[in-house]
Amino acid sequence: MAFINSFILYLLPLVTVPLLIHLIGRQRIFQHEFSTLRFLKQLEHDLIRKLKIRQIILLMLRMLIILFIILVFARPYRSSNSPGIYVGKGETLYIILDNSLSMQAEMRGQNLLEIGAEALATASNNIDFPVYVKLIETARPKELLDQGLVTDLVSLKNIIQAVKLTNRRGKIDVAISAIEEDILKCSEISPAIWVISDFQESTWRSENLPARPVESLFGKTDARMILFPVAGDKNNAALMSISMPNQIFEKERVATIRGLVGNWHGKPTETVVALFLDNQKLGQSVLNISAGNHSDIQFEFIPETPGIHKGYLKITDDNLRTDNIRYFLLNIPETIRVLIVTRRPGDSEYIRRSLSLKEMSVIQPKVTSAELFPTEDLTDYDVLIFSNIDRLPPNMLNKIKYFMDMNKGILLFPGQDCNPADFNSFWGNEFGFPKWRDLRQSEDKLMLRIGNFKQEHPLLSNILKEKRSLIYSPDFYVIPGFSVGKNHTVLANYEDNTPFIIETYFEKGSGLLFATSPVDEWSNLHLTGFFPTIMNRAILYLSQQGLREEEFCTGDTIRVSVTQVNNAKDVSIQTPGGRRIMLPIDKSRRFSFADTDEPGIYDISAKGKLIKRLVVNIPAEECGSSFLEDMDFTEVISDYTGRIDVLMPEGDKRSNQLQHRREYSDWLIMFVLALALLESYIGRTNRKLRGKLISG
Repeated sequence: MAFINSFILYLLPLVTVPLLIHLIGRQRIFQHEFSTLRFLKQLEHDLIRKLKIRQIILLMLRMLIILFIILVFARPYRSSNSPGIYVGKGETLYIILDNSLSMQAEMRGQNLLEIGAEALATASNNIDFPVYVKLIETARPKELLDQGLVTDLVSLKNIIQAVKLTNRRGKIDVAISAIEEDILKCSEISPAIWVISDFQESTWRSENLPARPVESLFGKTDARMILFPVAGDKNNAALMSISMPNQIFEKERVATIRGLVGNWHGKPTETVVALFLDNQKLGQSVLNISAGNHSDIQFEFIPETPGIHKGYLKITDDNLRTDNIRYFLLNIPETIRVLIVTRRPGDSEYIRRSLSLKEMSVIQPKVTSAELFPTEDLTDYDVLIFSNIDRLPPNMLNKIKYFMDMNKGILLFPGQDCNPADFNSFWGNEFGFPKWRDLRQSEDKLMLRIGNFKQEHPLLSNILKEKRSLIYSPDFYVIPGFSVGKNHTVLANYEDNTPFIIETYFEKGSGLLFATSPVDEWSNLHLTGFFPTIMNRAILYLSQQGLREEEFCTGDTIRVSVTQVNNAKDVSIQTPGGRRIMLPIDKSRRFSFADTDEPGIYDISAKGKLIKRLVVNIPAEECGSSFLEDMDFTEVISDYTGRIDVLMPEGDKRSNQLQHRREYSDWLIMFVLALALLESYIGRTNRKLRGKLISG
């Protein structure tokens, strides 16, 4: 127990004032004239006894009232050295130490982890060694490290100092769940849990867990928790995310990249954002961001050569440098290999021509029949086109699925030899393409034309300029109708709103279905200039589904299939720092790699030849500017009174504020009022009783 206005306690001797008044009052002699007989008859021993008891109660009440009034002005509060922080000899102490990326922020020449370690060392004065210590890092919240019996403060400091900062995301809630599981498993009795963190909101509540971890912990165990907030100087701007809007990338065509920059400052800030491609600076811009807010930035540039280009966005250095850069890959294909599978030669003639019109085109088409298709090695191709094919032999089913698992694209044209039932059974049921519903044919030279486009889609953007429909549309004589489901998007319609181009989303990549056939009996689409344009864009779009590299976060385990490697001993990965690590490949030609703490570009090579590049960036959650504030800590304390407490580092201005909110003045005032009412009631009753004795 401590007091804010401790000097008021010098008034405590005033508590004896009622006692002195009582003693002085006893010396007074009251003379009453009445006969001896009358006195003897009316004097009743029980009344005298009640009077004395009530006088003693009144005396105690008055002394308590004065005592509580003095304490109200002294403002008592629970001190930091409460039983909650004390760890007795032989007890178990769980330590949750935040070593996530945000703890790298520097303040007065120290990072937040070092400041937190000092706060923990100071609080260790409340430990009666030896104690059992179990440590858990928020960057690895499911790995509980049993340190055994720790006998002194020096040993505890060594354990804390051995924890290293990471570029990973912190998860306090997951760590608390792991501790709860260990407490129940080991039947720990009244363990203490110390949490040292900057309490970034995304770290305190990192996942949508089925139960609130703190509530579950206190509901199932008798643990107590002390929070050690490490408040750093929020002089930081963070590059929160980077994106490349859905677009088709080509050599010597404009490409767009966007970034999102957040401001941790309590005031507006200005930061410079620069774009680099292959270590060459392409441009920069200045962003003005309001306090605690974020702002978007967009760059447009023209890649001049094909290949896999490494790039990044970078902002001005500040207190936390790791979140000032984000990486990306731009993959512009040198060659796109397309296999066209048809039932009859006429089905592929105009498709092949449309893909061969451009001089120096990157698209290389090849035509094969349905009968010869099983002889093809699908790993040699980037896109498959099926025209007038409603089904294939059963042994080809897994072969096509394997092709799709490589994140490659498929384009379908129904045809006059297709049976809708067979089409639906093979393409609809097995691969998720739209179901073929009906087939309509025009009569009396009536025909349909193309209606509206989804112009924001990269397949159709910039084709129609500002218009949403073609002025000179191809004519369609046979219209197949398809049913659209949840995994489908209609990109273009006929003029009667029947779907014309439908995109199907797979687990990896996507496919396109054109509700027509490039033959004279169905339309004149293949005879118009629109056909080669839309076909080339469709192939570029589908091929780049496989070229868009999956982005990983630091701490993730990379699992990649390397199908083009025959010798498993020849594969290695090079980290951004230059380390080269040989990778063991399993029988299915897959490998996993977990050492991803370093953000940047990872190169995968086979026999010295680059075969794949991967992007690893820091978690976006660690770039958030929301931290738990005084109000949040106060709410946590009030929600779990007696089970959780907050201990601020020395010199933190918030320390006294939190402790003052836990003072007992309000309760004491209520006690004073209650005692005053009770004293008034007993005093009035006592005066009536005394009057009876005096009056006889």
